[in-house]
Amino acid sequence: MKEMDEKLHIDMHRMVDELGKFSIHMTIHPAEPLGRAEAERFVKELLTDITKECMHDGADLVGHVKAFLISEHGTTIGASLVHLEIPMTINNGFDERGLTVGDMTVHVIVHGIWDPDVMHASMETIERIMPAYRIKYEVLQDYYEKEKGEAHHK
Repeated sequence: MKEMDEKLHIDMHRMVDELGKFSIHMTIHPAEPLGRAEAERFVKELLTDITKECMHDGADLVGHVKAFLISEHGTTIGASLVHLEIPMTINNGFDERGLTVGDMTVHVIVHGIWDPDVMHASMETIERIMPAYRIKYEVLQDYYEKEKGEAHHK
């Protein structure tokens, strides 16, 4: 396909599914070790606030908002939010060692706003929540879904 045809094809996909998507992979470094309960509270607050920010920005339905956090010990927390009125599903496999450095991935899919808005809402929330928990973070990669959408057509 010619470049303009390809762009139109991708834009049509976006219009039909009306889903905004964003993912980020980062290393997190809390100022003090995060215990099991504190790490779970952090993940829950992050996902809830990202979802609220997306809804505030015009999203009308949650596809899913998920996080995966792996400690340096290999213990994990996995969380999934599908609606603000339904309790988040969380699997907390952290133990007494907690976390001093972590590998974290967050995936956000919502209906009604586009990728740039989802990315903005997600990053705005990350930039607010991380300092509140005294966590520094390094973005390893963010996945702006437009590139993924384009890639599957090539």
